[in-house]
Parts: sequence; structure tokens; C-alpha cells
Amino acid sequence: MAKIKVLDRLVAARIAAGEVIDRPAAIARELIDNSIDAKASEISVDVRGGGIESLSVIDNGCGIDKEDLPLTTQPHATSKISMIDDLYHLNTMGFRGEALYSISSVSKLSISSNGWTYTTDGSIDGELSKGGCEKGTRITSENLFGALPVRRSFLKRDSSEAQLIKNTFISKAMAFEAIHFKYYQDGALKVDLPIRNTLKDRVLDILTLDSKLNRADFTYLESENSIYKIRLVTSLPFLHRSDRSAIKIYVNGRAVEEFSLVQAVSYGYGETLPGGSFPYTVAFIDEDPELVDFNIHPAKKEVKIRNRAEIHHAISSLISQKLPKTIPTIKSNEEELPLVPVATKKVAFEDKEFVYNQTISQEGIKKESVEINSPRITYQDSPRDNSWLEKAKNLSSKKRDIVKPSTVKKEDVWNIEVKKEIKYIGQAFKLFLICECDSRLYLVDQHAAHERVIFNELREQKTVQKLLLPNEFEVDSDIDLFLSEHSDVYTQFGIALSKKEDKLWTITALPALALSYEKEVVELIKTKVGSDSEIEAALYAIIACKAAIKAGDEIDKYSAEALLEKVFELEDPACPHGRTFIITLEEEELRKMVGRTK
Repeated sequence: MAKIKVLDRLVAARIAAGEVIDRPAAIARELIDNSIDAKASEISVDVRGGGIESLSVIDNGCGIDKEDLPLTTQPHATSKISMIDDLYHLNTMGFRGEALYSISSVSKLSISSNGWTYTTDGSIDGELSKGGCEKGTRITSENLFGALPVRRSFLKRDSSEAQLIKNTFISKAMAFEAIHFKYYQDGALKVDLPIRNTLKDRVLDILTLDSKLNRADFTYLESENSIYKIRLVTSLPFLHRSDRSAIKIYVNGRAVEEFSLVQAVSYGYGETLPGGSFPYTVAFIDEDPELVDFNIHPAKKEVKIRNRAEIHHAISSLISQKLPKTIPTIKSNEEELPLVPVATKKVAFEDKEFVYNQTISQEGIKKESVEINSPRITYQDSPRDNSWLEKAKNLSSKKRDIVKPSTVKKEDVWNIEVKKEIKYIGQAFKLFLICECDSRLYLVDQHAAHERVIFNELREQKTVQKLLLPNEFEVDSDIDLFLSEHSDVYTQFGIALSKKEDKLWTITALPALALSYEKEVVELIKTKVGSDSEIEAALYAIIACKAAIKAGDEIDKYSAEALLEKVFELEDPACPHGRTFIITLEEEELRKMVGRTK
């Protein structure tokens, strides 16, 4: 008796559907892609019961012809491609021909377009009837996994599934500013994203939906050549978070999981961010379709990029070179100073140069008048107010916010003449060097400052040292091609490179100051492409970072003064990675903070 059997079409369909449709959000993903491909300018998503009860996507796109409706739920039926070569010239969001086929296998599906409706209830074949959506297309999935109770038991609560659908909706809307997106949940409009003129506006509309982020804290960066275009909406350095979850990557309109490009964003910021901090960034890469392959994962979350190293370099360079750099300046917020609690006794103190009026709480002080020998200090009774505690809490929180950092352009404050006296005050937290110059206090990050000084000195000298044992390493194909054509770029910086075989290279000599950092130099060569100046900057930045004074190192007065003298000779007070390492505090602002005036 034969043991091998051909599975029933419906059983096979439901097995295959498991790779594409695992929850309601997957249905939303596939249907929104279809609406985008239909050139819709309006797309609405209507979710009920977490998308398990029903999920509809309505658009005003080109629609589906009557004779094509029954074909939509057939396996591998698609209008996007017709031959294998089409996979390498994709300009549509969908192409597999699996979505509607899979959805119809695990739910009741109705497709309405051009005055006709096609319905199928968990089977391959369905019914075609007159009536329904006259313009565009409306597709509705109902009773998801109704015939697969085990699969349905793995779904989350309705509210959680709805949130996942909303996240998918937002992710899709991010890349298409020319489409009006609406999201309804259980009959209520939850998200309305109108058509925007710029990609930046659409991204910021979304980033500020459910958070306290401010549009002014972001910038737009762009780079383009004949092969690819890169657009970034990214946060200024003072805005960051403790994980990479706010770095999103889009390739040809699709949100993808590509860690190397997430890493490129982090590299671009370098040390402009504190250690362990990451920016809010949405990166859009529009790439030649022949250089990308999405035919890897059914959900199209992964992508192969043939010139990945070049894109990696372009992203990090775009950020490091064009991200606005600022010197933070501490300023007082005078608007919040006059807060006075209702129940108080008043203290008045005065000297020749300083007048200060302060109110103190009545709590714990007897109501009777208190006389003090000094004629300059008096207590005065005020009516008691039972709301004093809440107001005191508010006052306390306000006081904590009196001093706020702000940022100004470097050219507004970095105009010190070297001839002016720099008075060194001391070291704080074994990290900041504090000095006074021209009515300002300066706090200088000792590591970043020393790193920049070493970086500049390194560029003045090039002593080469041969390695006792050659260092062999393997590279990707795009790096191999770059090194084959441009290995002389490294030779001029004292790095002797030779190709041993395909994708295998050897280093036989290094700059003398780089001998201790051989591993780091190899990692740079394995990932870096670019011009002579860009490679030089990256190489010396690595060496300078390793050789500089570290945070936590104590530094004597004479070394600190020598370092500060070199710092104030710099044209641009930024470390080799681009981070501005100076904070200023003007004398006038400091006086305001404590209520003292000249």
C-alpha cells in the first residue's frame, strides 16, 4: 500500500497559509500592499474584534475586473510578475501571489470591486455576485482561523491584536506621504494621516502621534547618486533613547529588518550621543531593483542588498557630515521663577550687591510672630491654606526645571581669540575640565577633547612598522571589489595590503601608532568604502579614541592647562566622531539662576 499521498488542496492551502498569515496584522500588511500597488490615494483599514471578527481594507485604486475576481484566490495568481526575471526588477509591494489565496484558506473572504463581489468561505472556490464597491476595492476577512481553533488559541487578546494591526498600518503609511491613510477600530476613527507634501512631514506626523516628541527636534538629511537615494528623518543629538527600537529602515518602500543599516545609523552619530544611547531615525533607501532581493521571507521583512557596504557607508557618512552640530548652552528659564505658594512666611535678606526675596512654607512653624535680632530679617504671618502640600510639590518640580539646557549654533559661541586668558578651575567627576574665559564657564569633555588633539597630530606624521606575522582576513564581495581597485588608498596611510585569493586579504604593515589596534583597523577595512579623506578620518579616529585620556582618569593641572590651550586653538570643537565636547555657561545666565544681578 502506498504511503505517500497528495494532500487535499484545502489542507495544503492552510499549511502554506501558515507562513504568510499568522495573525490579523499579517492580513492588514498584505491587503495594504495590494492597495498601494493599485495606485490608491486613499486607504482605510477597519478593524473589529481585534481583526479576528473582521478586518477590511478599502481603497480608491484601479480596482479588479469582474473576470479576474475568481482568480484572486487561486494559488500563485498575481498581476505583478509573469517570469522569473521580473523578480529582479520589482517596483511593486506585492509579487508572490500568495496573500489572497492564503487569507481565503483561513477565513471568510469577500472582495468587492467595480460593482461585483467575490466571496469564499474557507475554500478554494467561491461565488461571484453583482453589487458592492463601485469604485476602487474593498476586501474583508471575517472569522479568522474559525476552522482552525488550535491556531486561533495562539492569538492574543482582541486589544493586543488590534494594536499590532495599528502598528502595521503605521509602518506602511510611513513611506507613502502621497496617500491618505485612515485607521478605524470598532467603529471609531483612531488614526487619520492626510496626504503630505514631504516625507519628513508624514514621518513626524506619525512619530508625534502617541509621544511627547517635538517636530523641531528632528532634521531631514538626503543623499543621492545614479544608483540609490537615501533620505533620513532623524533626531538632533540631544534627543535619544536607550535602545535601537526607534531606528527604522525602509528599502524601496518596505520596512525591513537589516541590522547592518541600523548599525550604520549608530556609527553616523558616533560619539555625538552618550554611550548606550541611540537616536530616533527613519531611513529610506530607494535602491536600483536589480541590486535588492526581497524573495527571501514570505512577509518580505528581510532583504539582500548587493551593495550593502556602500549603502552602509553612505548612511553613516551622511549623518556624520550633515547632522547639525551644536554646543549646548545652559540658560535659565525666567518665566518659571515667580512661583509663590499661598501659605507662606516671607524672608527678606539684603546686602550691598544682592537682593533676594524667598518664601518658605508655614508647615512646622508656629503661627505667632517670630522676632529675630537682625533688623534685616523678619517673618510675617499669612493665612493658612490647606492646599499647601500640593502647591509645594508643584513648586518643587518647577524649581527642578528652572535650569534647562538649550542648544545654539557653534558659530554663535565659538569665537574665542587664543590670546585671551584661559583660567583653569579644575576637574569635575573625573571627566570634565572646567575653565573660565571671556565671561563664560566652559565644561570640556577631557576624553573627546584629547581624542581630537591626537587626531590632528596623527595626520601630521606617518611612521610605518612591518608586522611580524601577516594578518589574513576575509571580506564581502563588494569590499573585495573596492580593495581590488583602491588598495592604494590604504598604502598612503601606512597600511600594506595584498590580495591572497578571492575575498581573502593580508595586512603586512601598519602605522606605528596603530600596532596596538590591529584588530580595530582590520574591522574598519572589512566594512569601509569611500574617498581617501573619509578613510583617513575613520582610521585616525579609531587610533585617537584608543590613545586618548579616558573618562575617569585624573589629570594634573599642568596637563589640563596644556590640553585646554590646544582645544581653544581648534577651529571646530568636535571629536573625530563628530560629537561636540564643550558646554558653556555665561556669567549673566549664572547670575540669573541665583537671582543675582550686576
